[in-house]
Amino acid sequence: MRAVTAYKYPLQSRLRRALIRCGYHSKPRLLIIGAQKAGTTALFYYLADHPDIIPAREKEIGFFSPEGFAALPQHPHHLILCPSTGCIYSDRTAYAKAAAWYHDFFPLPHDLGRHRLTFEATPEYLYYPDAPRRIFRYEPAMKLIVLLRDPVERAFSAWNMYHNFDDPIYSQIRDTRSFHEAITAELAEIAEGNDTHLPHYVRRGLYAEQLLRYFKIFKREQVFVTDSRLLKTDTATLLNAIAEFLGLAPFPDGGGTRHPMHVGRYETGAPSESVQLLRAFYRTHNQKLYGLLNYDFGWP
Repeated sequence: MRAVTAYKYPLQSRLRRALIRCGYHSKPRLLIIGAQKAGTTALFYYLADHPDIIPAREKEIGFFSPEGFAALPQHPHHLILCPSTGCIYSDRTAYAKAAAWYHDFFPLPHDLGRHRLTFEATPEYLYYPDAPRRIFRYEPAMKLIVLLRDPVERAFSAWNMYHNFDDPIYSQIRDTRSFHEAITAELAEIAEGNDTHLPHYVRRGLYAEQLLRYFKIFKREQVFVTDSRLLKTDTATLLNAIAEFLGLAPFPDGGGTRHPMHVGRYETGAPSESVQLLRAFYRTHNQKLYGLLNYDFGWP
């Protein structure tokens, strides 16, 4: 993968940051905005194989959804995106500092050139309500990619991730509950109209309402929505469809076969009672999604 240069020498880094602060920087023209646990990491690396696409130096930067780092004080992004003064989007000084930090993840204009584009992927952007408005203010012409996964499978995959966190950075949001305990608690909060804390296993699967927030602001032709299963079953067709969406030539290798990435392997499957509970909950929500997109994902 061709990535943005991370300079080894302090002088080069200082010069680069000075140029960015003066306005000499590139902006992403594409964002992979979600969903969480739906293949965004694989797509991030697959797209980087295209000669006219240069990825950000890091995945999941979170510039448009600083809320995602609020509960992670030890994360290196927390200090920039969650300053003591509050949200960067209500503090001009904090925003300017964060914007310069954000642009440092992308190639400088002379490295990018006129015909190539740069992008990043942060699945939190689909979920957090204020992200669409922030992205539009930053770049109204932004193109957006959304990968959707069966919400029940997605919820179980997310629970496994949070349940098995062993990194000290994520220790504060590690979930020690069973999957059934976690989803029944969240479903009860939803029924009562209460908000819930991280990790939002159930709410993240309410795709129709999340997409509507984007469709109210962005033109439909700026948003590419697809089934994450196609990353495995028809990779080449999907990658070339995305290249066309971006106005680029097809992948030189035809899209080819790509190695699976971050494939979850679990000791046990989701409990049947949990699956049945979630299937019943999502049935109406999935129908709304199918109507919104005029496409049936065929989820049970």
